[in-house]
Amino acid sequence: MSEAGNGDLLRLTPDCSPKLLEDPCLYNRATDDLYILNNEAVEFLAACGRGAAPPKNAEAAELVRFCLEEGLLEQAKAPIERRLHLEQSPVPSLRYLLLHITDRCNLKCRHCFIGESGNTDLPLEEIRAVVDEFEGMQGLRLLISGGEPLLHRDFRKLNDYLSDRDLRTVLLSNGTLIDDETAGWLHVQEVQISLDGMEDAHDYIRGQGTFQRSVAAIRRLTAAGKQVSVATMVHSRNLADFNSLAGLIRELGVREWAVDLPSAAGRLEHETGLMVDPRTAGPFLNYSFGGAIHEPIPGYACGAHLMAVMANGDAARCGFYAGEPVGTISEGLAACWQKVRKLPLSELECDCEFLEDCRGGCRFRASGYNKPEGADLCQCYRYGVIK
Repeated sequence: MSEAGNGDLLRLTPDCSPKLLEDPCLYNRATDDLYILNNEAVEFLAACGRGAAPPKNAEAAELVRFCLEEGLLEQAKAPIERRLHLEQSPVPSLRYLLLHITDRCNLKCRHCFIGESGNTDLPLEEIRAVVDEFEGMQGLRLLISGGEPLLHRDFRKLNDYLSDRDLRTVLLSNGTLIDDETAGWLHVQEVQISLDGMEDAHDYIRGQGTFQRSVAAIRRLTAAGKQVSVATMVHSRNLADFNSLAGLIRELGVREWAVDLPSAAGRLEHETGLMVDPRTAGPFLNYSFGGAIHEPIPGYACGAHLMAVMANGDAARCGFYAGEPVGTISEGLAACWQKVRKLPLSELECDCEFLEDCRGGCRFRASGYNKPEGADLCQCYRYGVIK
């Protein structure tokens, strides 16, 4: 791509926005890339939010060349109206918000950590307030979950509202309600579909015929130009499926695959035969690809940048801790975030060479092993720390 010519304006592309996190950054919500910059670069790029003249010094010109090549800046003849959010984030920053907008669901998955579905929808006006505050707090990813989020009574209105947020919106869905029309009107950057094994294993967990419907949803979303990721839970009936599932995921063109071991919560507390011990499950986590967490603030355990909001308005450190809320969104998102304890790695009992990578693993799962300050054994077996 050529450099900006004389008289041209430089403008941030619509998917890019400055973020004042622990370090100033530029975020591309379309690609989920985060670029750490110095203060001068962020000030210049913020000026390019609506449109700015090309810089004259050589250092800034090099930045412009890089941004044009990466698709972060574009040439324009006229400025545009655009509102940027340039408030400093809290430290640690709240980068990922898991927003359970409803507890309604059309399935009865045997491993669901929420348990029995209900009929509670988080009101649309409260969702809007949460999203606005999250945006102002320099949030990156908004994870829309449920239940099945498409069952929220105002989902179409919410979908329209999310269309121009400075956030990467990810819809977490079982996929069974996504037809061609739905795939076309979704205003999200990514849809994550759950595939819990090949057909027999997946259908045992989620219900007869759900595998084919979920795979069809992935094909529809891809055809509609949506980015698709897959989430898979390791359970006793899918251990022989992973090579076949890996081949299917490659064939479907999935951008990310998140493999995890479910925690014994919700319905899974009564389906103990589905649980797999950490020694067996750990190595399967290495099938995951893509979806790397943006460089976290050093020194903190898993969850230092995440909070969950439940369908009843409770805020918790993550969905597994819904029974231990820190507050409600009526207090404000920032107030709730201040009350979420961020666990320092120095308080963990583990100190292996992979600690900065796994960051102690899932704290809820570690507590289930009766190791609240110890390691998530699933990660220990994944990295080969324990044989």
